[in-house]
Amino acid sequence: MIAIDLDGTLLNSKKGISSDDLAALQAANARGIEVLPVTGRNFSFALPAVEMLPFDVPLVTTNGAVIRSRRGETYLRRLLTASTARYILKATAEFWAYTVLVYDQHGAGHLRVQEGIGEPSAEAKTLSGGVANSAWLQKNAAMVERYASLEQALDGDPLEILFTGPMEVTNEIFRRLGNGAPTGSGNGHNSELHFRLLRTEYPNRDFGILDAIHSDCSKGHALEHWSRVRGIAPEEIMAIGDNYNDLEMLRFAGVPVVMGNADDTLKAQGWPVTLDCDSSGVAHAVRKYVL
Repeated sequence: MIAIDLDGTLLNSKKGISSDDLAALQAANARGIEVLPVTGRNFSFALPAVEMLPFDVPLVTTNGAVIRSRRGETYLRRLLTASTARYILKATAEFWAYTVLVYDQHGAGHLRVQEGIGEPSAEAKTLSGGVANSAWLQKNAAMVERYASLEQALDGDPLEILFTGPMEVTNEIFRRLGNGAPTGSGNGHNSELHFRLLRTEYPNRDFGILDAIHSDCSKGHALEHWSRVRGIAPEEIMAIGDNYNDLEMLRFAGVPVVMGNADDTLKAQGWPVTLDCDSSGVAHAVRKYVL
């Protein structure tokens, strides 16, 4: 099995998949090797990227909270409890401008935000002024519902709470939730309230993403679950990734490979490093370690 991250790994800086990467993965698939996209994106946003692959694959989304087929058949789903989501929102109320409640549903209400004030500015569109008027939400307006308060938006168990913006903001939220929760251990995990924090960071863009998801979820947890379902041992799995949220997946796989554009924290683990995402690093790794 090849477990592969999307952004910064299979997807290049133009959000496409190179012909070289496609050819290498198609060759692996032809030999009976399962390709498993594993992403922090939720299903709706991961599917268009995965549909670029010329063969059918299951996909792990929302950092391991959901496993589905491309047709939408659900194999695994773990939601945040409403009580946990309420705690997280109260603890981060001053950062609601950078917060998105995400529900596992289609259409309006999939993404829920606190209504912004005024017309979107250039600053807002880069997320430094908040997410409500960002270009990302404007592009996906059909999925968005806006509320006067995020507490009003909380209706049942969400899939995740997404924080996104400048790294100063996401780092402060991580510190507050990781160390300030009643049973927090300081590592971003809280067993009593059933949530886990997973980070994705792009320092060169001063852009951070922080996902609050169910405590039993991570890319590593999902890969372990799916490997058991498929009867594939860890030593028969190659995982390829580039960011913090890939660490558990890489540790689980028998053959972990780090992208050339990865954060130095991943490169320091001593795992093999392939080319970057704009140089078909996936194809290079697949040909070297699989084909």
